[in-house]
Amino acid sequence: RFAKSLLATQTTRLCAYATTSRTATETLMKALAKFGFAGYVGKVNMDRNCAAGLLETTEETIAQTRLWLEETKDGIGAIYPILTPRYFPSCTESCLEQLGELAEEYHVPVQSHLSEGLDEIDWVHELAPDLDYYAQAYDRAGLLGPHTRAVMAHCVFSSPEEVKTLKRRNVLVAHCPQSNMNSCGCAAPIMEYLDAGIAVGLGTDVGGGNTLNMFRTIFEAILASKVFWASKNSARNMDQRKVLSLPNAFYLATKGGGVLWKSGSFEPGYCFDAVILDDSRFCDGVQRTPYERIERLITRSDDRDICAKYIDGVCVYKKGE
Repeated sequence: RFAKSLLATQTTRLCAYATTSRTATETLMKALAKFGFAGYVGKVNMDRNCAAGLLETTEETIAQTRLWLEETKDGIGAIYPILTPRYFPSCTESCLEQLGELAEEYHVPVQSHLSEGLDEIDWVHELAPDLDYYAQAYDRAGLLGPHTRAVMAHCVFSSPEEVKTLKRRNVLVAHCPQSNMNSCGCAAPIMEYLDAGIAVGLGTDVGGGNTLNMFRTIFEAILASKVFWASKNSARNMDQRKVLSLPNAFYLATKGGGVLWKSGSFEPGYCFDAVILDDSRFCDGVQRTPYERIERLITRSDDRDICAKYIDGVCVYKKGE
């Protein structure tokens, strides 16, 4: 159901968390591949602080992860494995260290959560008082590089030291604006990350968000940047306001998040991913520029306006078929 529901969306490639079950993770990979998607799916690792039905021992989670990597390292269709420690509070340092070794051995990327909430950060420091900052737990385990590419979700409350590490390790920040507002009630400092040269892509966050519509996520990213600016500045200084523009946010949803695959652009050398849209529902008799037409689609469209979708040159969806 999840894989099929993605067809009538703007998404062509994805990074997804599955569950701690190896077989269930492979089932998700097969389902996404069946519908023609490309991207990464991760078997989640949790060897502490989680529901009993999902808890694995350190030895078990590493053994199951290795077996999963052996079975999927060459991909299932265009869906490939990505190491997925849920986050530091649910993974022991031994687990993270062994995952770091697997990342180097199998040359696979890593995804996890980072600095989403202040209570989460406090918990991290209770578990590991010797940490200078949250991301250091991943970094010293070899999960942020240099042998792998990492995607860290959220980064709402990253410290200056953490921001430097994200930049140094070329980490891709997965910005999930709706999820952030739902969970911690705050917006991430995305403009500061972009100014620092950190790669940022947009995420819908199936767990913390309530939509798979990436256009809606673009709109919410713009709103979140305005909320962040207003929380730090006086509303009277509107002429100094620095927030995401629509082209900024559109870039983060396409080429910005496409650095893992070199997708999100029609430039030579990029994967041919394309979504064909029909904006006739919004026609009002006024001649609109391409920018204005795209702006209307981003702010108003839904699955009714998606006519077809191509992933890596292959048509995977046609409306009505």
